[in-house]
Amino acid sequence: MSAALHPDMHAVMQRMAELRRGLPNRYTLEFPEARAQLLFERTPWLSDGPLCHTADGMVNHDDRSFGRRLVIPPVVNDRHLLLYLHGGGWCVGSLATHDNIVRRLATEMRCVAWSIDYALAPEAPHPAGLLDCIAAIRLAAQQHPGLRLVVAGDSAGAHLALSAALQLHEKNAEIIDSLLLFYGVYTDACDDASMRAHGDGRYGLSIAAHERYLNACFGPERAESRSNAFALHDTVDLRGLPRIHLTIAELDILRDQSYALVEKLQIADVSVDVNELLGVIHGFVSFGQQLPQAAQALSAAARWAVLQD
Repeated sequence: MSAALHPDMHAVMQRMAELRRGLPNRYTLEFPEARAQLLFERTPWLSDGPLCHTADGMVNHDDRSFGRRLVIPPVVNDRHLLLYLHGGGWCVGSLATHDNIVRRLATEMRCVAWSIDYALAPEAPHPAGLLDCIAAIRLAAQQHPGLRLVVAGDSAGAHLALSAALQLHEKNAEIIDSLLLFYGVYTDACDDASMRAHGDGRYGLSIAAHERYLNACFGPERAESRSNAFALHDTVDLRGLPRIHLTIAELDILRDQSYALVEKLQIADVSVDVNELLGVIHGFVSFGQQLPQAAQALSAAARWAVLQD
């Protein structure tokens, strides 16, 4: 496994280090403070991507209430609808922190996007956030009949997207056309090769930070009730899922989880497409302003989604 940062990724990390100079380690802060600092750290990058019309509001469905940002690009083709679930370890992140990603995908796909502000842990532990996401997906399909619903997410958002698809399939609600999953969390295990290679935090997300997120959302005990919330658990059946595009970051502690998921999806006869970006770290698609690989990954995912018609 290579451990070489791409020069473009190295330049981004240097800029991030300058931005964080004098600030505490976000991964050690109480979660309300960590949310504010994440937005501060992401703000310089949010000018990336095309301009889109946006409108924020609260939505109620299936006895759930959650925030939604509508993102409308300059050109809309009326064939697809994108629903995006942001990352942040189920505990941080917001509509704002991931807005540039959603605008890029919506513009590339030429479709309206829903960006969902689901309930965050630890104030609202699992399954609160997942239930918000399922309600949002159901409402999107209900309000836009005839459009192909593409559900996307990064990191914890990828976990939520895949988990929602599994639960909807179990209830025979086949309303998702495809999934775009960016460097997601598919197991609560923290002992594979990519964890050991990159888990010290030099590339951002560390094992310690990841386990803190897991404990805050799912509880500290690695019990059956926690493990089966993840797609790679032995009891989780992936058969019948919609087609999936996976984006993988080479220098990510979660890299090997994605490849384990690919293997399990193939055994389950689920169509899966894989795009690994070399020399980049967890969270890289947020940095399209300076990182060409971010734009490449988002464009590849968008093209895959719309060219499957």
